[in-house]
Amino acid sequence: MPDQDGSIYITDLTCCQPETSLSTDPKRRAWHVQSYETEGLSGNLLSAGEETAAPEVSLGLAVSGWHRIFVGVYPDHRGRGSIELKLSGDPCFSHLNMGPDWGESNPHGHNIYELLWKDADLTGQELSVRQVCTPTGTSDEPAAVSCERTKLAYIRLAPLSEAQVREVEIERQRTETRRLFAHNDAHGYLYLYGTATEGAVRNEIEPYRHSDFSRLYWECGAGDLMFYLGQVGRLPTCDGIEDFDRQGDRLHAESWRSFRDQELDPFVVALEAAHEMGLSFHASYRPAGFFYPSPLEQWNAGSLYFTRPDLRMVGKEGQTAPRVSYAYADTRRFVISLLMEVAQHPVDGVCMLYCRRPPLVDYEPPLVEGYIAAHGEDPRQLADDDPRWLAYRSVALTAFHRELRESLDELAREQGRERIAVSACVLNREENFRNGLDLETWIGEGLIDTLIPYTDVPGLDSMGMAWEDGDAVRHFVELVEGTDCQLALNVMPRHMPYETFGRKAASLYAQGVENLFFWDSAGPSGRAHFGESWNALRKLGHREEIESWLRDGAPSYRQVSTPLRKVGEYDLTYQTPG
Repeated sequence: MPDQDGSIYITDLTCCQPETSLSTDPKRRAWHVQSYETEGLSGNLLSAGEETAAPEVSLGLAVSGWHRIFVGVYPDHRGRGSIELKLSGDPCFSHLNMGPDWGESNPHGHNIYELLWKDADLTGQELSVRQVCTPTGTSDEPAAVSCERTKLAYIRLAPLSEAQVREVEIERQRTETRRLFAHNDAHGYLYLYGTATEGAVRNEIEPYRHSDFSRLYWECGAGDLMFYLGQVGRLPTCDGIEDFDRQGDRLHAESWRSFRDQELDPFVVALEAAHEMGLSFHASYRPAGFFYPSPLEQWNAGSLYFTRPDLRMVGKEGQTAPRVSYAYADTRRFVISLLMEVAQHPVDGVCMLYCRRPPLVDYEPPLVEGYIAAHGEDPRQLADDDPRWLAYRSVALTAFHRELRESLDELAREQGRERIAVSACVLNREENFRNGLDLETWIGEGLIDTLIPYTDVPGLDSMGMAWEDGDAVRHFVELVEGTDCQLALNVMPRHMPYETFGRKAASLYAQGVENLFFWDSAGPSGRAHFGESWNALRKLGHREEIESWLRDGAPSYRQVSTPLRKVGEYDLTYQTPG
C-alpha cells in the first residue's frame, strides 16, 4: 500500500511464510493473525503471547533500492512490545522494543507505535520475523519458554532518493561525530534471555552499526569471576548449584555452562563483532567483585575472598569487611594476572570500573603501619574523614595503576602492538578522594588514558551531583586539560525524551566535554531498543546538528503513534466509563 510520501506500507502480514506458522485462532507455536483498522490503515497483524513460542517467519519485501525501514508495533496495556527482525543480508537479528514512551497516547491505550529501524538497500532481500523467547525450565527438565508479547502491525518502507542515499553514504563515512562510548555488562542479555549463541552476542552489538558510537566497553569480569574462557579466573557457571533466588541468575549460569561446553567464547565474539563494525573494544573489569551478599551467594564458591582470607579488607575497629583489599601486593598481582590474560586478546584497552561497590581499601595493616611510619600516629585514632589519612590511603590504588601500566606496556612491546589504553570509571570529586582514587596522580603520570566519571544520578549520595551543576563538570574538564587523557562523562538516566537527551548533550559539549559515555547501553537488555530515546541517543555525536535543532526547533526524528479503531471484531472507539 503506497502512501502520499511514497512510503510502502506492508499491512497484510498473512503474506508471511510458511503459511503453516500462521493461525486465525490463538494457539501455541503459531502467529495469531488479527485484522485491525486505524483512521488511515487496515490490515492483518501478527500476534504472539507469553507462552506462544511463535516460530520464525519470513516476508518477501518485493522492492529494490534504498529505503528507510519503520516498524509498526502494537504494545500491550503496560506499554510493552518487542520483535526481532533480520534482513537476509544482515549478520544477526535486531531486537526492537518499545522502551519508555513519552508520546501522546490514546485514552484507552490502544496505539500502534512506529519504531525507526534503519536505512538499507532492500534489493533482493527478505525480512525474517522472530518472537523473543526465554527458556524457563532447567537444563535437566523438559523445555519450557516464556516469551515477550508481540504484535507486529505493519512494515513501512520509505524510499530514499539518490540525494538521500548519497547523504546516508557520506554520513556513514564521517568520523568527527563518533564521540560516543558504550558500556555493556555482558550479563543482561544472558540474565534476561538465557541464549548462549553467537547470534545472541552479536545482537547486543548490532545496534551500534552506523551510529555515533566509536567505543565499546564490554565487561570481562568481576573479582575473580571472569566472562571469557580463560585459565586464571573462575567462570560464572555455578556448577552444582540447583536453586537460585532469581531466575535470571540461573539463566546466566546455564548460559555459561553452554558456552563452556560449546567452547564458544562470547568475549571473543563480542570483540570480533565490534572490530568488524569499526568500534574499538575495551575490556572492562569490576575490581570489587570478589564477594557477593545474599541472595547472590551462588557466585561466591571458590572465590579469592575465601581461598585467601588474609587479603580481606579490615575496618577501623579491626572487623573483617566484605571486600578483598588492594592494599595487599598479592591482590594487585592477582588482578593484574587476570587483566594480562584478557589483554592477550587484541583488545584496544582495559577499563577499571571503580563506580561499583567501593571502597577497595580501608584500614589494612600495610596502610596503617605505613601511615604510622610516615606520620608517627595511628590513623585509627583519627576522624574517618581526616584528609591526611585519606590522601595517604590512595597509595594502594596508585601502586596498582603503576604496576598495571608497566605490565601492559611490556606486553605491548612483546607483541609489537600499540599502547594498550587504560580507562577508569570513577565517582564524583568527594567520593573519589574518600575512596583512594588519586586522579590527579594517575593523569599526571600517564597511568590512565580515559577518565569516565560515573555520576549524574541525583538522589544517590555515592553518585553525587547531576551534570547540570557546572562545578562538577568543570572539575573533571580541568583535570584533563593540557594532558593526553580523554574525558567522557556518563549520561544518565538511561532513558529520556528525545529533547532531553539533546539538551543534556549540548550542555556538556558547551562546557568543554568532547565524549559522552553511556552505562548500560546494551542491545535488547539496555538502551538500544530502537524507540524514540535510542533514535536520539545514537546520533548524539552530531554536536552541530544538535545545537541547530535546539535553536531552530526541528528534531530529525519523532516517534509516531496511531490510535487503533478496531482489532478483530472489537470496536475500540466505543467509550467505556471509568
